[in-house]
Amino acid sequence: MSKVGLIIKREYFSRVRKKSFIVVTVLVPLLIAFLAFLAMWFSLQNNKQFKVLVVDPSNLCEEKLFVGNISDPPAEFYFYTGDLLTEDFKTQPQFEEYDIMVGIGPNVISNKKIGAFYREKPSLTTEKYIRNRLELRLEEYFALDKGLSLSEYREIRQEFDFSMLSLDSGQADTSAAQVVGLGFSIFIFMFIMIYSGQVMRGVIEEKTSRVVEILVSSIKPSQLMMGKIIGVGLVGLTQFLIWIGLIAITLVMLRLFVFADVFDPSNWAQLNQMQNAGALSGEMAQVPKSSELIMLIYNGIPWLSLLFLFICYFIGGYVLYGSLFAMIGSAVDSETDTQQVMMPVMLPLFFSYIISISIISNPGGPAAIWFSQIPLSSPIIMLQRVASNTVTLGEVILSLSLLVLACAFAIWAAAKIYRVGILMYGKKASWKEIIKWMKF
Repeated sequence: MSKVGLIIKREYFSRVRKKSFIVVTVLVPLLIAFLAFLAMWFSLQNNKQFKVLVVDPSNLCEEKLFVGNISDPPAEFYFYTGDLLTEDFKTQPQFEEYDIMVGIGPNVISNKKIGAFYREKPSLTTEKYIRNRLELRLEEYFALDKGLSLSEYREIRQEFDFSMLSLDSGQADTSAAQVVGLGFSIFIFMFIMIYSGQVMRGVIEEKTSRVVEILVSSIKPSQLMMGKIIGVGLVGLTQFLIWIGLIAITLVMLRLFVFADVFDPSNWAQLNQMQNAGALSGEMAQVPKSSELIMLIYNGIPWLSLLFLFICYFIGGYVLYGSLFAMIGSAVDSETDTQQVMMPVMLPLFFSYIISISIISNPGGPAAIWFSQIPLSSPIIMLQRVASNTVTLGEVILSLSLLVLACAFAIWAAAKIYRVGILMYGKKASWKEIIKWMKF
């Protein structure tokens, strides 16, 4: 085995055999799967049904609301046609059974103001349901006042099935895809930070313990650096692949034994029809949130491309930043001395993370396009564009090519600095001195 291979083997097995690695590798996917299960379980539970007292002295609603054919509505409406003060609703015993009071004034059609007071804050879904029901009824009253029949108004008010599709791919650009892309960006940011930091700490540890002096007597510094970078990188890939496998197995188990009906693709067409079929009255079909989420996730997100490019961009981004972190580790005597030289390396990484959050609503904009090509930010930004189908194959190839060139330059520069820095002791290196080392 070559000398570099021995270094890779040492770095790899010294980490994967640690109990902490095994615990984190097993617990993290289980925790993710458990949280996903918990979110789905809670979404399937019936929420409390709120009792809403509609105070309508002018009887504009005529003591009725159209609530549609919903089997388990989040709110039930009652009417009070007299005047009622908020303090009376709060304190008088006859109103204790009601959770929410909604006041409708005689000028509500002109001033568009409705006040509501709650004893217990409802969920956003319940609040939206209450608001929509009342607005619909009042709009019907307004239509009748203007001479329109209810059938004419309900036909006019029917919502349009509006969809925006990509001209190239013919797929809808959903918010779910953008969130998935952001998730991949966050994962790759974390992996680069964690494993590049491990490279730096490993270099500092060997330098402070003087072990490096023994190693460089039998291996070139550049080979030692590359062996360390590759070995730690393989640890990251191993952990990622184990996570993917465990999460996949867990999700399959959930699909087979817990959410079989929800995950059944044969039900998605029916669910789509339920979502798109708005009644003439304006009623929106009620679809379980878990089913809606799964439909969005499975519809149009290129999972295989994302996983493949995640590995490609992780390798590229890790080699780029790992080389820079190895360079920093060789230029200092302890981890506390890294602050003054780490900032120029950390800023592009954190800036890329901030950009990835800011472009989630516009993954095809100029900022996303430019930063997905710059090597220091492309590992984090490009995955969002891939997830939302706003990138071409040519752009991906160009981005990866630039990243490979940047990695080659970073390895060359880091090796020049590494061979000098690992044998320098007792002095804090400045960036001016580090640049000089590149000329030796």
